[in-house]
Amino acid sequence: MNQSYPAFVSFHSLSNCFGYAKLLTAINATNDLSLVNEKFNGPTLGSFRMRSCENPNIYCDLQLFGQLPFTNVFVNSVFAEVSGFQERQEVILEKIANKTYCSYIEVAPRTVDDYSVIAQSQATIENEFLNQIRLVSQNMIIPHFLSPGVYVQFRILNIVPATSNPVILTNQTELHVQTVTEGSQSDEKATMAKKVSSIVQDLSTQAFLSNYVIQLEKTPVVGRVLPRKIVESWLKTDVDKIDKNTLYISGKENCPYPEKGIVEIRSLVRNEQQESCQFFYLHRTNTTTLKKNDDVLNDSLAHMFDSLQLTNRYHCVDGSGSLEPYVNVKIYEVPEDRICTLRYCDVMMEKETFQWIEEFEMTNLVTQSLHAKVQAKPILLSVEGTELDVSLDDKAIRVKVLPSIKGLVKRVTESTCFLLDITTEMIYKVGKITDPKQKLSESEASKRRRRRPDDSETLETPKTEPTNGTNHIENFGLVQSENFVQIGSHSKMLSELDKVCRNEKRHVMVLGGNGSGKTTFIKKLARRLSYNSSVTFCKLIPCALLKGRSADIIEKLLNDTMTELEVKKPSCLFLDDFDVILPQIDQEQRHLAMEKVVSG
Repeated sequence: MNQSYPAFVSFHSLSNCFGYAKLLTAINATNDLSLVNEKFNGPTLGSFRMRSCENPNIYCDLQLFGQLPFTNVFVNSVFAEVSGFQERQEVILEKIANKTYCSYIEVAPRTVDDYSVIAQSQATIENEFLNQIRLVSQNMIIPHFLSPGVYVQFRILNIVPATSNPVILTNQTELHVQTVTEGSQSDEKATMAKKVSSIVQDLSTQAFLSNYVIQLEKTPVVGRVLPRKIVESWLKTDVDKIDKNTLYISGKENCPYPEKGIVEIRSLVRNEQQESCQFFYLHRTNTTTLKKNDDVLNDSLAHMFDSLQLTNRYHCVDGSGSLEPYVNVKIYEVPEDRICTLRYCDVMMEKETFQWIEEFEMTNLVTQSLHAKVQAKPILLSVEGTELDVSLDDKAIRVKVLPSIKGLVKRVTESTCFLLDITTEMIYKVGKITDPKQKLSESEASKRRRRRPDDSETLETPKTEPTNGTNHIENFGLVQSENFVQIGSHSKMLSELDKVCRNEKRHVMVLGGNGSGKTTFIKKLARRLSYNSSVTFCKLIPCALLKGRSADIIEKLLNDTMTELEVKKPSCLFLDDFDVILPQIDQEQRHLAMEKVVSG
C-alpha cells in the first residue's frame, strides 16, 4: 500500500538538498528561518517523491528527516526553485518503498561558469558532496553548495544501469562529468573532468524534462481555436495574462487541478494539403474546485470553457495568435524522449542586419533580448526552427532561431521538441528570413556612425513603425457593432434560427420586400450565432456584387467558401440578395451553367 502525506513547502537556509518534516501549529509557526535552522534534525523517515498538488508533473525526490505527523516539509530555497516549487505551496509526499542502486551516473555542469567554479573548488566538492544529497533521478538539475549562497548546478544525463526509479548513491557509485565541448581535446578540461569524476556521488533530484510531460487521452484531443474577440469578451482584463507560447483548453472530467506540459499541434494550413506541426505549452484548466484557487486566469478560462462546449471537441485559446481562428487542431502529447535541451542554437538574420549588428557590437544586446524571452520558460523549437522579433532599444529585428545538434547527447529526430533556455549558447549567422521584418535600409544604416573607443554616449537606433502580421478573416457576426432596434416579431424567429443553425444542416430562406429589413435581420442573427455557446463562424456573400460575373467564377467562390465553412464548423453562410444570381424565369434563353450552380 502506497504511503502519502500532504504538506506545505517551507524554506530552510541549510546548504543541502535534504527535506525536514516539522509539525507547525499556530503557536510555533514562524517565518524566521534563522531561529529554526538548528532545530532541523530527527531520524530519517525514508526516501520520498514530493509532488505538486496543482501540477503532478512537477516533482522532486529527496531524503526526509524528522518524525510523524508533520504539516510542513522544509527544503533549501535554491533546490526548491530549480525543482519548480514555491514557498507555502501545497504538495503530496509519496514514500518510495523500493531501494534502487546504480553503478555510475553521468552528469554535466549546466553552464561554462559552473565548470570554472568546479575547477577552483574541487577539494571542497569532494569533501562535501555526499553531505548534501543522497537521491537522484534521470534528467534532474541539482545545486551543489560550495558556501552559503554560492553553488553550482549539475544536470543528470544518464544513470547506469538505466532505470526510471530514483536511485540511492553510495560510496561505490561513480560520477562521470561531461566536458564543456563535445570532443574537446583541451588538457585542462579533460583533467578537470577526470578529477571531478572521482568525487563520490550523490545528486539531488528534479524532474527537469519530466515537468514538461503531460498525459493526454488515448485518442487525439481535438480543439477548435477561439477568436480573440470572443476570448476578450469573456476574460475582460485577464486576457493580458495569457502566455504567448501557450494553448489553453478545458481539463479532463473531474480534474481538481490545472495540468501543464508540452504538446504537438497539427493543423491544416489554408490552401495546403499537408498538416503543419508546431510545439506549444498546454494549460488544461481544472474542472472541479476542491479548494480556493488563486489563479484568476485559470478560473476565468475554466468558466468560459464550461460555457462554450462542443460535442467531442474542446474550444481552445491560442496565446500565440499563429493558429487560424475557428479551425480544428489535433493535440498530441510529447513524451520525454522527444524533448531535448539545446546546448547551442543558430540565430540566422539577413546579411545587412548581420553586418549592422557586427559593426556596432550589438551581439550581446541581441543575446540579452533572447535571454529575456526565456526567463519564464524555454522557447520551444521544431527541427525547422522559428522566426522571432528581437527588441534592440527602440528597434526590432527579425531573426530565425534554428536548433543545432552540436554538443547533444540525446539522439534527435524530425519530431524532436528542442528547448532553448538560458544556458543555450547562441551562434550568429547570415541566413534567409521568410519575413525580414524591420530590415535595415542603407539610409537607415548611414544614420549610425562607427563606434569609436572614446565614444561615451549611447548611439541612437533608427526608429521603425510596428507591423501587424495577422491575416485571419473576421467572423461576419463579430464585425457587427451597430445597435439594432429590437422588433418583437424578430425575437422568436432569431431563437428558432439560432437552434436550427447550430444543430442541423439546413437551408433557410428569408423573404421580404425591398426595405423590409432582411439584411438587418441577418446581421442580428449572425451576431447572435457568433456569441452563442457554439461560437458559430458566420460568413456573408453579398450576391449583388456578383451580378454579371461568369458562372464558373461564382461556382468557384461558393465551393471555396463551403470548404472553409466545413473546416470551421459549426458555421453559417449568408447569401444576401440571393435573387440577383438566380436565373430569371422570364428569360427567353435558359442559363444552364447558372442553373447548375444554384442547384448544386
